[in-house]
Parts: sequence; structure tokens; C-alpha cells
Amino acid sequence: MGNNQYQTPMEPWPGLGAYSKKHTLEAKDLSIFYFEAGQDNTNQMVLIHGLGDEADTWRHIFEPLAGQFHVYALDLPGFGRSSKPDQDYTPPFFISTINEFLGELSIRKPILLGSSLGAILSQGFALQHPEKVSGLILFDGSLIQKEPSLDISLRMMQIPLLGEWLYTRLRKDPDAAYDSLRNVYHDLELMPKEDRDFLFRRVNKRVWSEGQKHAYFSTLRNLTDWVKQSQKGLAEQLDELDIPTLVIRGEFDPLFPEENADAIVQVQSKAKKVVIKGAGHLPQQESPQAVLDQVLEWLADFVNKD
Repeated sequence: MGNNQYQTPMEPWPGLGAYSKKHTLEAKDLSIFYFEAGQDNTNQMVLIHGLGDEADTWRHIFEPLAGQFHVYALDLPGFGRSSKPDQDYTPPFFISTINEFLGELSIRKPILLGSSLGAILSQGFALQHPEKVSGLILFDGSLIQKEPSLDISLRMMQIPLLGEWLYTRLRKDPDAAYDSLRNVYHDLELMPKEDRDFLFRRVNKRVWSEGQKHAYFSTLRNLTDWVKQSQKGLAEQLDELDIPTLVIRGEFDPLFPEENADAIVQVQSKAKKVVIKGAGHLPQQESPQAVLDQVLEWLADFVNKD
């Protein structure tokens, strides 16, 4: 079969392979894949990817951040190289998994960096466990939802049976699978060839993974209801959240409306928003240097105030 090459384990981005680790969470018996780098005597950071993504989403900013912080970037269960149990994937499940991961690896009061779903989970985690978080950096995602996503393809994926049909159909056409990424990047063609080749292989490996397919749809559909239910009293909760927060939004992101980014800053006194010009939903991949400049500037102020 011509697509057997996509039914093999995911390889890390070449520059990240040396940082690869695995840890089995005792309570859940889940194997969690993660990258780890940095000195032990520095502040800690935990990087959490978005839906249908993996820890490699941070590939261009992981090492620079690890030069100043002790950095962990994990694959959430159901995705990438972590365990993919046949179960319901809900935000509370992910939040409890993150809590166990922090506890078992003795990660104390880290800064959480979350992308999309990871941003929602990071914010949700901070609301539940404010004493366990020292800062938040939210990339194109927020629990507070003033405006719905404008992305049609994501809405179609939420429809039972239709979503699965659209997803599985991508296995027949590797180029179509690659093209499915275009809603999360402003311009794929502007990315370096090494990135484009990596993303081509990676998205095709995703669509061939039955475990990741189940996790994707379970997460997507549970997330929608959970976010809706979380809106009641959310503004008041965020108003009381005494955690410095940096909100990063790609200028051309159709999945995360600017109104939602602004809503965080409006209700949270310790929140700041920055816009990454020329980027879509994943600015850490499309404009990594611009992201690093903003993040390191904010972190320098953050650490000096600590």
C-alpha cells in the first residue's frame, strides 16, 4: 500500500530529538511523550499544543526558551506519541492529566504556554489551580468566547458522521491532507521548505492514526459544550485571577477572533495582548522570531517582578 510510510511512529522535528522523553502517569497509566531542556535552577515553563497538533508545534522557540528557562513540551494524551486510550476526551480529563504531569515531574508554579486548545486548557487549569501557576502565555485561544470561530471546516468536523467521513477521506490523498492545514496558517508557501516537508509528513501520519482520529473528534465535540457551559460567571472569575497573562494573536487567524483576545484584557487586570503581523493561527511556527521577541520581552519584565 502506497501510504504505508504514514503508518509508522512520528519522528520528532530533527532539532528536538535529543530532548525526547517519556513518563508514565501512575494514576491514569498513561505514557506521556515530552521534550525537556534547560537548567534545573531556572524558572519552569510547560508548553501545551492545540487540537490535532503535537509538542513539535514549538520547534522554533523551544531551544531559545530553554536557554533561559527549564522547558517542558508535552504531547497531550490521544495525540502525537502519547498514549491514545479508547475513552472520552474532555477538558477536565486533560486538565487533570496536566495536573498529574506537573506533580509527578515536580514542576512547581510554572509559566504555562498554550496554543489554541492548549491555551483554553492552560486558562482553565489556572482558574482551577491558581496556586500552581505563576504566569500564562495564551497563543490564539481562550476560554472566554465573545465571538464564534469563523472557520467553516472546523464547524463541519463537529457534525457526527460527516466529520469522520471528511477526515478519513484525507487518507486517500496526501496532498489533500496537507491542504487541510491551510486554515491554520496564513501562508504555508512562505514557510521554509524544511517546515513544509515536515508538516506534509506529520499531517499524513495524523490522519492515518485511528487513536488520534478518535481523540480528535471526542475532544472537539466535548470542548464545544464545555466552553459554552464555562461562560457563566467566567468574566468574574478571570477578574479575580491574579496571574500575569500574555495574550498572543496571529493577525490573520480565522479560528480565534480578535474580540476574544480583547475580552481577556478587558476583564483581567494583569493581561496584555500582542498581535503577530502576517501570521495565522500558529504564529509560533509562521513567525517564530517575532513571537520570541514578544515573549522574551514580556518574560524579562515578568521575571524581574518575580
